[in-house]
Amino acid sequence: MKTANLSDLGRGIKMVDASINEQSKRLKRIRIVARLVKWIATLSLFVTLTVGIGLTFVFLFPQGPAWSIDETIWVGEGERALAAIPIEQRFILAVLLVVNFVLALGIIWALRSVCRHFETGDYFSPQALENVFSLGAWMISFAVFDIASDPVGIMVATLDYPEVERVIDVSLDGGEVFTMILGALMLLFGWIFREAALLAEDNRQIV
Repeated sequence: MKTANLSDLGRGIKMVDASINEQSKRLKRIRIVARLVKWIATLSLFVTLTVGIGLTFVFLFPQGPAWSIDETIWVGEGERALAAIPIEQRFILAVLLVVNFVLALGIIWALRSVCRHFETGDYFSPQALENVFSLGAWMISFAVFDIASDPVGIMVATLDYPEVERVIDVSLDGGEVFTMILGALMLLFGWIFREAALLAEDNRQIV
C-alpha cells in the first residue's frame, strides 16, 4: 500500500513538473512575441514620425527643391496639384494631416506600452490594463477622425473653386470600420480587466 502511494505521489510530482514546464514555455513564447512587437512598434514610431513631418512640409511647401512640384491629392473623382491650392487651404490640410499622424503615433505608442508590460510578464496589473484601455481609445479616436477628416479635407481643398464646383465627399471604408470595432473591443476588455484587477487588489489589502 505504501509503495502504491509513493508511486502515485511520484506520478503526481512529474505531472506538476510537466505542467510547470509547459506553462514556462508558453510564457516565454508570449514574452518573445511581445518583445518583437515592441521593437517593431518602436521602429514604426520613427518611420511614422519621419513620414508625417515630410508630408507636412510637402503640403505646406509643394514647390520645395527636394521634391516634385507635381505632387497631387485626390479630390472627389480626380486629382489636384498641391501647388494650385492656396496657402491658407494647404495650411488647414496640413493641420488635418498632423492630427491624423498624431493619432496614429498614439496608437503605436500605446501598443508599444502594452508589449513592454507583456514582455516582463506583467499581464494583469492596473497599469498594463490601463495601457490596453488607452490603446482602444486611441484606435477609436483615429477611426472617428479619419471618417470626419476626409470630407472636411476635400471641402477645404476646393474652397477656392466656384461655389457650384466645390466638392463634399463622405465615404466609409472597411478599414475605418474594422479599426473602430477593434478599438471598441480593446476598450471594453481593458476596462473590464482593469476593474477586475483593481477589485482583486482591494480584496488583498482588506485581507
